[in-house]
Amino acid sequence: MQLTSHKVLIFDVYGTLIDWESGIYNSLKPLFPNDTPREEVLEKYATAELDLQTKDPSVAYSKILDLVWVRLSGQANTNLGHGGGQTAVTEEGEGVGASISAANLDLAYESLTPATSDADRFGASIPTWQPFEDTVQALHRLKEHFALVVLSNVDNRSFGGTHELLKSKTHEASKSRYLTETPDSPFSLILTAQQLNAYKPDLRVLETALQQISSTPRSLLPHPTPPWAVEAREVLVVANSLLHDIEPANLHNLNNVWISRHEKNTIGTKSDLKERGVWTWRFETLGDLADAVDQEVKEARDAT
Repeated sequence: MQLTSHKVLIFDVYGTLIDWESGIYNSLKPLFPNDTPREEVLEKYATAELDLQTKDPSVAYSKILDLVWVRLSGQANTNLGHGGGQTAVTEEGEGVGASISAANLDLAYESLTPATSDADRFGASIPTWQPFEDTVQALHRLKEHFALVVLSNVDNRSFGGTHELLKSKTHEASKSRYLTETPDSPFSLILTAQQLNAYKPDLRVLETALQQISSTPRSLLPHPTPPWAVEAREVLVVANSLLHDIEPANLHNLNNVWISRHEKNTIGTKSDLKERGVWTWRFETLGDLADAVDQEVKEARDAT
């Protein structure tokens, strides 16, 4: 089995491509005593984030950050009482189970959280989180061989800012094996938690992504035109989070790549999953993955 036997790479973004832990920690550390370890701050964030996402998947990710700030600062009760249930996605692509519309959520939270508050600034900070130094070049190398798909626990507006950081004017669109969102973008399809009305590690998120690249995508969700008709065995999940991405990939019987980032990340790390070695391939950085792909391509070319 080779990396290049796959057609589509499904990417996690934050933690894999973007150094979100530095962005989160730098924003939250004023809430804690000076001697609080970075790992402890990030663990508290991760616990609060997962709890809020599970209780109401209809809440936009930037609003989740607002609420995490409020919870960790002890300012107010952030228990979400809207519906508390998991949100499903219908065959038509519409979320069900949400108890309040996105527009009403925006109005509700704007009334609760002033635009100038620290919580609001934290929620708005997502587009400022920076890529790892190897990310942009590696993505544009990989798009020469695969269709790159975003599957991210983020809202559309926040990812719009991140997307700009991952584009590159120096890479020719003609080098892309598949049509990308824009000529300078590495991505051929973008799927966010806001579009799917659900957050990873809910298994339905990855299930929906697989359907969107199949021969029968849901019409109301983003999908390639014409459909790619890609089969599961041709999909490779690429991610840093063992909890949110690698384990769901295993449960869907998908090959996967763990971008371990030298095991410095805290969010999404689970010791039992690490001990089980649940990944198909492991690379320290995305650049290492791109090197391995290039090597396979070179060997195949030399063999002909």
